[in-house]
Amino acid sequence: MSTYTAFLGQARLITAPLPELLGEVKRHLDAAGEALPLLIFDDRSGEPVDFNFQGSLAQVLARHLPPDPAPLGKAPEGREVRLLPRQWAWLDAQPGGASAALRRMVDEQRKTGAGRERARLATEATSRFLTTLAGELDGLEDVQRALYAKDRARFEALLFASSWPEGISAHALYLAQPAFGED
Repeated sequence: MSTYTAFLGQARLITAPLPELLGEVKRHLDAAGEALPLLIFDDRSGEPVDFNFQGSLAQVLARHLPPDPAPLGKAPEGREVRLLPRQWAWLDAQPGGASAALRRMVDEQRKTGAGRERARLATEATSRFLTTLAGELDGLEDVQRALYAKDRARFEALLFASSWPEGISAHALYLAQPAFGED
């Protein structure tokens, strides 16, 4: 399940799935009664995201949670697969039919390149997060060099040896785990 992270200033408030994060942030905002230096990140992309916290928690959740997925066998709105007749004929001849063959092929492809792709996406997400929240901090370039070089020891040493806020360093390490082949 994907997670999001909220920062109040440079302090990490919460890392959680979206419904839990929205609830916690809404409680903080309601208790504060004023604008807070709040920044929320999508941990998959490392990019900041905006949410509308006006209204009740139920209204916030209804506004920002995705609708239930389409039932198995039904393509989401606007999604279809276009193949040539010879490709459909080949798929139909496969054990279990076209749908089963497509699911098997997708799963195989996900397995073969999954580790490399996960590492690449984690590196990019960590770099985006660092650029956004640590862009003004000393040593950012060295930290990012260690990240892209896949030098975990140096990356971690630079993160925690600097005067960076612990929340930023800890979250960067959390995001970077798959970049170093760890989950």
